[in-house]
Amino acid sequence: MMLTNAAKEQVSEDRLNEFFSPGADAAYEISRGKKMDTGRYLFPVTLFEPGTGRRARPRVSQMIVVRSGQDDWAVDRLP
Repeated sequence: MMLTNAAKEQVSEDRLNEFFSPGADAAYEISRGKKMDTGRYLFPVTLFEPGTGRRARPRVSQMIVVRSGQDDWAVDRLP
């Protein structure tokens, strides 16, 4: 997985499994990012988690991606 060490320390393996496999009705939308600093970008993320009815509940969050090598990028903060 392409996570920085800081991101790995902030989240448990169970939480990662839950985040990346929330169910068949879950979806997400990543919007245009903006540069925070050299090699660091913030992306608005909307997560659509299945609700009790037919409609998914949107949850707005952010994801931070950082340059981790010459051509490599890693997630520094998950939504």
